[in-house]
Amino acid sequence: MAASASIAVSSASDNGPCFRGAIFAEAFTGNDPLLRHVRTRVKSPQTNGVIERFFGTLKYEHLYRAEITDGDALAMEVHRFRHIYNAIRPHQALGGRTHRAAYLSPDNS
Repeated sequence: MAASASIAVSSASDNGPCFRGAIFAEAFTGNDPLLRHVRTRVKSPQTNGVIERFFGTLKYEHLYRAEITDGDALAMEVHRFRHIYNAIRPHQALGGRTHRAAYLSPDNS
């Protein structure tokens, strides 16, 4: 019987204060060598470009155009936008395909 392989899990983030605080760090304390936090270099948004683009698009194409009244409304709008961004909105970098279409394509290119 073959031994099961373990897969390391890394969480990449920028250097924002929410990722440097004790509360966030608690998730990575302990004796689990497979769980680690990796920070991007300071002042290098291109390192985390995919999520930076997502948040920019979320803000300028969606949130700034709506009236957000509370945290629940914000969560609902982000959930809605995530579906639009991944399944409906075409992306220039993907040749006009959606993220979903690019991910599900047989050649994945």
